[in-house]
Amino acid sequence: MSDPYIILGLPPDSTDEVIRRRYLALVRTHTPERDPKRFVAIREAYEKLRDPNRRLRYRLFEAGQDDSIEALLADAKAHMPRRRLPVATLMSWGQTHS
Repeated sequence: MSDPYIILGLPPDSTDEVIRRRYLALVRTHTPERDPKRFVAIREAYEKLRDPNRRLRYRLFEAGQDDSIEALLADAKAHMPRRRLPVATLMSWGQTHS
């Protein structure tokens, strides 16, 4: 599994708008007719990063990074200052990754 940040060519602290703009630029360049494998990889990377909840979930459970929970929570707070994660989402994380 490849890192979606590397596929999109973005740093891990990218904002929603930066991620969306980069995705749109790459999709215009790598069309399914020209480069189908690259197009699929770009689309899958964007799906993991397009939503702040999914992005946090990726960083917590799939990235395999050595980040401390405090650093991850600070990152989540910086990107979602007015949003709260639904309790159902938090509960499902414990069930699927325990």
